[in-house]
Amino acid sequence: MPATPSSLDARSFAPGGCIAFPSGPASRGTVLVDAGHGGPDPGSLGTTLDGRTVAEKDLTLPVALSVASRLRTAGFTAVLSRSTDELGSTIEPGDVLNGSLTTAASQEDLVSRVRCANLARADALVSVHFNSFDDPAVTGSETLYDIDRPLAPRSRALAQSLQTNIRAGLAALGEPSADRGVIDDSSGSEAGGGDLVLLGPGGPGSSDEPSAMPGALVEPLFLTNPGDLTAVATPRGVDILAGAISSGVEDYLDEERR
Repeated sequence: MPATPSSLDARSFAPGGCIAFPSGPASRGTVLVDAGHGGPDPGSLGTTLDGRTVAEKDLTLPVALSVASRLRTAGFTAVLSRSTDELGSTIEPGDVLNGSLTTAASQEDLVSRVRCANLARADALVSVHFNSFDDPAVTGSETLYDIDRPLAPRSRALAQSLQTNIRAGLAALGEPSADRGVIDDSSGSEAGGGDLVLLGPGGPGSSDEPSAMPGALVEPLFLTNPGDLTAVATPRGVDILAGAISSGVEDYLDEERR
C-alpha cells in the first residue's frame, strides 16, 4: 500500500494493530477496515475443490488489505484493525489455551477493534468475515448490522450498499451468490445472544465501549462451500471482492454527504 502507515496508539495495540494509512490533506473521510479473526483465532475452515484447506483469517486479511488500498487510492484514510496475520490486540500467555484463544481474550480482542475505530474517529466500520455451515451445499451472501441503537438506519444503509456491491462483484466473478439479505446481528453474537460486539451498543450492564459510527459485517459467501471458496480464494477473487466492498463503502459515504 503506497503510504507511510502509522499506529494510532502503539502502547495499546500489538505491532501491526490499529494502523492508519492516510490519504493526504484532502481526505474524503476515514474508514475502519477490520479483517476478522487472526493469530491464534483462525475462524472457520474451508476446503477448495482441489483439496486446499483455507482458514478464514487467511482470506479476510488479503481482502481487508486490498479494500484499504483501494479506499486510500479513492481519497479516504484507511485504518486497519490488524495488518498482519496476528491479532491487533496484545496477547498474554494465558490468553491461549490448547492452541485456541480463550473466550475472554476473544472478547477483549473485539473490544480493542471497536476502540481502534473510535480512536480513528472513523466515518464507517466494515468488518470482513466469511460464513460457514455444516452442509457444504449452503451458499449465499449476507451483511449484518445492529438494529438496537440510534445509528441503525445509517448502519442499514451501509449494509445494503455493501450487500448490493458484493453480489454484483461475485456475479462478475462468475460465482453469482444467492441473496441472503441484510439482516440484524442478534442471531450472530459471539456471546450466544444479543448484539455483535463490533456493531452493537454493549449489552445491559456492559462497560464495553460501543462503536461510534455506522458499521456492518460482511459475509460474502460460505467458506464451507467448496465451489464458492475455490472462486474467491485466488488473487482475482480477492481483487474483485475487495473492489466490491470498497465500492459499497464509497457509495454509502457519498450518499451520506449528499
